[in-house]
Amino acid sequence: MKSRLLAGTALVAGAALLTSCGLPTAQARIPDDWEPRGSVPAVVAFAPGGGSDRSARVIAQALNERELGFDVNVENKEGGSGAVGWSTFLAEEGNGNTLLVAETALNTLPQVYDVPFTYRDFTPLVMFARDSRMVVAPVDSAFSTCTDVVEASRAGRVVSGSSGRTGADALAVAGLEDNGAQLDVVPYGSTGEVITALLGGQVALAPASAAAAKPYVESGDLKPLCTLSPERFDDPVLGSVPTAREQGIDAEVVLWRGVFGAGGIAPVQRDYWIREIEAAMDSDTYRDYIAEDLLEPADVSGEEFAAFLADYDEQMAEVFQ
Repeated sequence: MKSRLLAGTALVAGAALLTSCGLPTAQARIPDDWEPRGSVPAVVAFAPGGGSDRSARVIAQALNERELGFDVNVENKEGGSGAVGWSTFLAEEGNGNTLLVAETALNTLPQVYDVPFTYRDFTPLVMFARDSRMVVAPVDSAFSTCTDVVEASRAGRVVSGSSGRTGADALAVAGLEDNGAQLDVVPYGSTGEVITALLGGQVALAPASAAAAKPYVESGDLKPLCTLSPERFDDPVLGSVPTAREQGIDAEVVLWRGVFGAGGIAPVQRDYWIREIEAAMDSDTYRDYIAEDLLEPADVSGEEFAAFLADYDEQMAEVFQ
């Protein structure tokens, strides 16, 4: 497993995703001044309340604030760790009047399960944020660092929670295990369930996003053991938490969040959405989201986003195969 799970992007040809040979014949009739109309669904493949849902609602709100003559409405189609929503979105082939807000599990899920899609079945538009993970434990835990976890797991059973087997938490667990930790992992359906398990003493530790963990660290219910971010968080509550690398653990987890169009949409439709999503990111709604959720802003679009995804997919293949 590569210890750094996010590599730099490089421009490569992504035109195969967009060439006319794969587009419906009807696209020849799409005018150069095409614009969306009516209600535009923004599909998110996870339940309301989680990080993916929040990111979709931020993008929808930022677009709607631009008053472009259509309304973006978030549609949650949860199930199967994302498989239900992404499988459903396959049926939108050629439809430029719909969006998909997705994240790293779109790369990892097809590496583990037999599903009818990969990220290549959709049209990359804009990657708008990078996310990371930290590791937390109950405040009365004997663990103070992630190094403590690695050492204790070699001597006895250590149980970690995880919100799923293929998403961000799974990558965090893999990072610890790649550095010698031997963890028993209990999968839960959401980050909220993981936090509940931590507070109830069902698990000894768990990965979590900084946004999810911070209120419980601030209240004194949980304590942070390390972050899996490239650098310490720029935050008054979490800024003192050392990275895993500072503790001698060669592990880093950085995830992407982005927007896709349906597969096979016309170039004019792709270009419209890239332009308007990038404009929507120049808003207080987007900037507040990045700051409040302790994310790193990103603005990687079109073919560059496709190139990033191809490289990321190869890295995930090494992790999960």
